[in-house]
Amino acid sequence: MTANRTPRTAMIAAALALTMCGCTRVVDSGEPSTVPSPASTAAPISELQVNDLLSKRAGHGDGDLFSVVDPERCAGAAREVDPPLLQSLGPLTSTGGHWMTEVGRTVVEEMVAVYPSGFDPVAAMRSTRATIESCVGTTITVTTLDGDVDPFEVQAGAESPTAVLWALRNPDWNCDNAFVAAHNAAIEITTCSRSGGHDVAALAEQARQRIEALANVVA
Repeated sequence: MTANRTPRTAMIAAALALTMCGCTRVVDSGEPSTVPSPASTAAPISELQVNDLLSKRAGHGDGDLFSVVDPERCAGAAREVDPPLLQSLGPLTSTGGHWMTEVGRTVVEEMVAVYPSGFDPVAAMRSTRATIESCVGTTITVTTLDGDVDPFEVQAGAESPTAVLWALRNPDWNCDNAFVAAHNAAIEITTCSRSGGHDVAALAEQARQRIEALANVVA
């Protein structure tokens, strides 16, 4: 990214709505009834709660998202269009939102997804950590939706038992990112500005607490 480039405006990760699978059985009336198969049932967090995974500050809109990453093996570290860290895990539904801090003009992207009840958050965290660690020290080339092309170095973030943290560094645009997963939901957060260094660990903890709160809602 060149020094005279205007900082990215508010961005949003593309939302995907995936149709739940079903199976057909015959009920007492003799009429067929479509019911969700166990593998496709979202619980304890339902698909209808996906927007509740976003923070109250997150709004909706389009922006200059990171859409292509080279090498492809490191796409999970940066891509915001169909974010691989979420989509590779097979979500039933996903969405995203963004907001900007008043101090520092940091753009915050939130990408969230709900998974079937059999989702393994521990395995999701493990695979995400492995993906990021395999790319640390790699210089990636990112292309945005507007066609801007910029290099970033993938750097490790602080150690955390409840989140995967990493950074993307560029002389003119810097991002601090996080991934959390619990129950049958996952949230990815990117915070980008000219200077970088936003406390993404705090945002990750808030995201984890939102997942826990939704999972403990009594129907």
